[in-house]
This record gives sequence, C-alpha cells and structure tokens, in this order.
Amino acid sequence: MVRLIRLKPRVSALGSPLLTLAPGSWRAGKEGSTARGYGYRWQQARERYLRAHPLCCYCERKGEITRATVVDHKVPHKGIESLFWDESNWQPMCKQCHDGEKAREERDGGGSDLCKAMKPRPQVPARTD
Repeated sequence: MVRLIRLKPRVSALGSPLLTLAPGSWRAGKEGSTARGYGYRWQQARERYLRAHPLCCYCERKGEITRATVVDHKVPHKGIESLFWDESNWQPMCKQCHDGEKAREERDGGGSDLCKAMKPRPQVPARTD
C-alpha cells in the first residue's frame, strides 16, 4: 500500500489589505454599511429602483445587455443625506462595471453623470520614429 505524503504549501496567503481613511472622512467611525446609510430603507429603495431600471447603464452604452445589481451614486454623496436619497443621482450598474470601470473613472477624476454619453477619447498620433 502506498503512503501519501502531505506537502507544504508553495504559495503563502496574502494578508488582508489595510484600508486607511483620511482624517475627517465622512466614513470615519462608521464600521458597518448600516452606519453609512445603507440600512433597511436603502435596501427597499434599491430594490424598487432596480425593478424600474433593470439594465446596467455602462453595458448598455457599449451595446451589451447586463442585469444591474448595484445602484450607484453618480456624484459621491460623502454622507450628505439629500444627495444620498436623490434618485436623479442614482444609476443602475452591474457589479463588474461598478467595481471596475466606474471606480477607475472616479479615481481618475471622471464626470458625475457617466451614463448619459461616452466621452470621446482624444486620438493619440502614431509615433513616426
């Protein structure tokens, strides 16, 4: 009978990323999503909005059809309740677009109403050397 040998792992686990908040951030001291305003009332409003707007606006502008699962704030509300609850500041998105393309655009200083129209990117001339 063959005896199996337990091998040591060759890949170590990554530690959890350390998230830091800037001093004075509206999120400081608000550990859970409910403390940040995403409680029962938000969940109900989110469900209603996604029933009325079922498709991801980013995917639609690319000619794709993807079910929206996230209600995104076009302009970050930063804890301002009137901006948080303003439905004209909401847009339906799939998780992939929200966490990828939208996050990159916000990080790079993108516009506030990103689903109205795609901004044309300037053409970079080809190198001739």
